[in-house]
Amino acid sequence: MNNPTMPTASVTTVSRRSLVTCSVAAALAGAAALSGANAGRSGRVALAAESDGARTYAATEPSMKGDITVFTTIEDGKVTSVSVIDDVDTPVIRDAAIADVPQRIVDQQNVEVDATAGATMTSLAIVSGVSDAIEAAGLSLSDFQKGTDAVETGAKESADDQAYDLVVVGGGMAGMSAAIYAARQDESLKILVLDKEAYVGGSTRVCGGGIWSMGAEVNKIIGQDCSAQDYISFLTEWSAPAQLNTDLLQQIHDISADTFNYLYDWGFPVMANGWSLGNPKAQLACLWSTAGQASDWETGNSGVADFMAVRAGKLGVEVRTNSAATELLVEDGKVTGVRVEDLTSVYQVKAKRVILATGGFTRNADLIEQYAPDYADAFAFTGAGSTGDGITMTLAADLGAQVVGEGMMGLFGINPSLGYYGPYGNTAWHTAITVNAEGELFGMEDAFYGRTLKLLLDQTGACGYGIVDASTDIPERMEQTVSAGYATRYETLDDLASDKGIDADALKKTCADNGVSEAPFYCVVKKPLFIGSIPGLKVDEGCRVLGSDDQPIEGLCAAGELIFGNVFGTAYPCSGTGVGTSCYTGAIAARTSVSEM
Repeated sequence: MNNPTMPTASVTTVSRRSLVTCSVAAALAGAAALSGANAGRSGRVALAAESDGARTYAATEPSMKGDITVFTTIEDGKVTSVSVIDDVDTPVIRDAAIADVPQRIVDQQNVEVDATAGATMTSLAIVSGVSDAIEAAGLSLSDFQKGTDAVETGAKESADDQAYDLVVVGGGMAGMSAAIYAARQDESLKILVLDKEAYVGGSTRVCGGGIWSMGAEVNKIIGQDCSAQDYISFLTEWSAPAQLNTDLLQQIHDISADTFNYLYDWGFPVMANGWSLGNPKAQLACLWSTAGQASDWETGNSGVADFMAVRAGKLGVEVRTNSAATELLVEDGKVTGVRVEDLTSVYQVKAKRVILATGGFTRNADLIEQYAPDYADAFAFTGAGSTGDGITMTLAADLGAQVVGEGMMGLFGINPSLGYYGPYGNTAWHTAITVNAEGELFGMEDAFYGRTLKLLLDQTGACGYGIVDASTDIPERMEQTVSAGYATRYETLDDLASDKGIDADALKKTCADNGVSEAPFYCVVKKPLFIGSIPGLKVDEGCRVLGSDDQPIEGLCAAGELIFGNVFGTAYPCSGTGVGTSCYTGAIAARTSVSEM
């Protein structure tokens, strides 16, 4: 049951390179010369073109990572086309909204269409731009407010049951790795991947794209490897006093070489000449995304998610987006499939085995309060689908499943949109010192970044103040960050202290002791952000989900962030751990599932 393809005749997706008639700046500048242009609700809309009774308005709207421009053509009182220029938001995520929302607005003459799953901010920006254009055209916005177009669950039609050998719930790194490994083991298997978002990739789409490897051919090439003993010892010491599943850690080590070799041979987008130790205390070599060659800061566009989706497709795996697994099907204590809701229908998928790879719960406040209450003041910088579905769905099935693990994964960033990426967000890494409201250092300079999440949460106001003076190595970028409103510039430390509410005397002493003394001074407020959650379903060494008696729940495996609490604890331990652990546990879950069919 694949989702229908939406027609695209009246919708245009425009990139800055392909806009040949005029640039956004030219359109907005020329608008003042055209009579009849009215200011919209935001005051950032103008008449950009007029021809044969049709008027096109350009509206600049705030989106996830910056402003986008929405062009709306109105003729005879109707919205006849919507096009979007968005060079700031994350590719694929933004593309899902751009391909979907404008079409529904035009088809329904309605600005209250439902947001595209997983691309809410871009969706809202498009809706806002069209709304501004409607008002600028002198039309009544209420005529275009017809209520949500989302189909209520009770109104969705029931579809026939379907049958597969393996159903994987979640299309992120763990889910795609599981599907790929299973297809490699038996090409005759009928495999289905379900993802509730409008695209696959999950949190992999917003991560740095690093992955560690152990025992792979690339480890021989770079001359850096990690033994099973070193791997287990590092994570055990890092995670103390949490108890880890060392048998599973051994399996991760053992399967990683074959799994990585296969992906790398097919063009997995990481660099053999671009690696680093994921943690100075670990022997794990983290290979970084080839996308990192394009800029001197992280972009969150690693290419890893797209590679995995393409490879799965080449192996015959069926992938369905906008398809949420809402319930486990259980017969006599055995998981036999899942209940699915897509955009229009509800149906059941029966399967010999189910693998849950639904990610974490960084976007579920209730689960954070239940499993990690000390982290409630952090914000999520993860995939939109990180709402804890695997935990809630499994616990609701009343199979005795357990949740293990403690702590959360995270570090610091500027805000939920930029995090620590791009020319602005990345300035958080370039401050000389970080002080608290008391004007004192609190360990940010010496801590591994995975520990900085809790360090920040423990400070007054749950934040830190990154400070750098005129000697910064990125003066132009700091000025640009100030202009964009993500940093502040001061001529004196007294002014900085007064503005930010920092103890002035302590601040001046701390700065003097650390050589921060040359005006002007720049301040970047560092806030705690999540890159993942740790508590998750308890599993055995084969990634089988365990019941209350520590016996496997028949038919059910889990992988990825959903089971991180089994393999590390307290904090994020090492660069490449999120992608690597997800990739390799996905393979383990698939190996177990295939062997038990």
